[in-house]
Amino acid sequence: MLFHGHRLPTAVAALAPVALLAGLVAAAPATAATVGTAGSAARTTVPHYNHALHLGRSNRTKHDDQIWGGYADTGETYTSVSGSWTVPTLNCSATRNSAVSPWIGIDGWSSETVEQIGFDQDCTNGVAGYYPWVEMYPANSIYFNETVNAGDRITASVSVSGTSFTLTETDSTQGWTKTYHKRGSDQLSSAEAILEDLGSNIPAVADFGSVDFTDVTANGAPLASAGTVNSTDIERGNTPLTDNSALSGGDFSINWLGA
Repeated sequence: MLFHGHRLPTAVAALAPVALLAGLVAAAPATAATVGTAGSAARTTVPHYNHALHLGRSNRTKHDDQIWGGYADTGETYTSVSGSWTVPTLNCSATRNSAVSPWIGIDGWSSETVEQIGFDQDCTNGVAGYYPWVEMYPANSIYFNETVNAGDRITASVSVSGTSFTLTETDSTQGWTKTYHKRGSDQLSSAEAILEDLGSNIPAVADFGSVDFTDVTANGAPLASAGTVNSTDIERGNTPLTDNSALSGGDFSINWLGA
């Protein structure tokens, strides 16, 4: 089921199987995760999105737009990916209601699953917000209750051993780490560091300035040398809304061009 582009109430997370939610573990501080389960104290104001697959020029079967910006490696079996970035400051003056999401993940470039972890950067009525999440697409996103602010340093990783996935996100500025465990049999056909546009039919792209990914590795090697490198920009029709810098080892930037 493709829910990308639909804002869902936080209570939707309560529909996730309890066994899956039990895999979300707080590794530090004493602020326990609240992920929208029944009876939790989850923030009811968190905008809830579910993320989507890559739609390249050769397989745009659902619409004519492109929702991913960034780089993805293909051509190998990928069992790990990791990377870091600094949370940009959103400028919501021109894009009062918009959202983008930086994340690290495995699969989704040409497969029907994505194992991914990151956060949403939303402009809601002109106010910026940052909401961390984990997702084993096509399952729904699960949002954390931890604080993320502009300027925070984020490190995220996804790894798999056999059929056991571990997805981890750390905000070293705020001092929290979340780790999520899930079993699955997926293709492991790509590894990526992505900025995704959120909403229906490529809505306004929140002005994030730039996102600078650093030390991105796949299977332990820098992204530039871990397989066939694929570059993608967020586009509306044939109009690019983001632009990637050159990939140098495991470092690159995604730059905002327009809404």
